[in-house]
Amino acid sequence: MQLREVEEEFERAGISVHFVVIGTAEEAKSFASRFGNPSRVIPDPRKESYFAMGFEDYNFFRFFIDNEHSKRRKHNRAAGFRQNWRATKLGHAAQLPGAAVIDGKGLIRWLHRGQHPGDLPHMAEMHSHAKRTLKIA
Repeated sequence: MQLREVEEEFERAGISVHFVVIGTAEEAKSFASRFGNPSRVIPDPRKESYFAMGFEDYNFFRFFIDNEHSKRRKHNRAAGFRQNWRATKLGHAAQLPGAAVIDGKGLIRWLHRGQHPGDLPHMAEMHSHAKRTLKIA
């Protein structure tokens, strides 16, 4: 499930969704403008948030034998999403994804550290975590 499918639910609950992207503000805005709303993107060229949240890099030796990653890759392809290897820097490709619910005071209330490149919770699950941890009805 993609954000566009549950976006109204986030908005009704007063939950703001943002994405941290490796790159300068200009690079992040350029990247995000291809997918919709560039104001949701937070640039992080030095990966400070990545390191602060304890995210790890992916061991590329597992790339072809990781069944969970393979399943997610097939799911994403079926939904029309593909990795753009020409635009991906190797050091950035190794970065494992993560997701967090951060309250209005900047405190992390929930954190998911991905175990493979496609390991992100579905947006409906993110919505559920956000509502539960922020105590929104």
